Amino acid sequence: MRSATFFGHRDFDFSPYQGRVAEIISNLVENYGVREFYNGFRGNFDALCAKTVFELKTRYPDVQNILALSYHGGKNFVLPKFFDDSIYLLERRVPPKYAISYTNREMILRADFIVSGVRYHYGGAYAALNFAKRNKKTILDIFEER
Repeated sequence: MRSATFFGHRDFDFSPYQGRVAEIISNLVENYGVREFYNGFRGNFDALCAKTVFELKTRYPDVQNILALSYHGGKNFVLPKFFDDSIYLLERRVPPKYAISYTNREMILRADFIVSGVRYHYGGAYAALNFAKRNKKTILDIFEER
């Protein structure tokens, strides 16, 4: 089963790109057989992508929207409504300050496609995108002209 994940800036107004994100996700499902979408759900871009996949499930009910956890959820953990399931990807214990970057790497290694909302050359999303490039992942940039 093919999969995709999302990386973009936490604090950026992505609302003008909502249509582009929906177009990319639909294309991945229809033309590339993507059925699993991994999302860290940590900022504006992740929230937009989670909501978009959730809304597109009316057209593609077999698609799975999966929350990638960087920390083990406690007994009071409630899965956000946009997601079908959650997964903890880290196979070994890491210091909390590295948990997000290690989770990002694991999402990249699992994914066939990366949907990028990275505009600036700094931050965790930028570092994740560079890791994806080094691992020769197919990157779909919402800011690129069609």
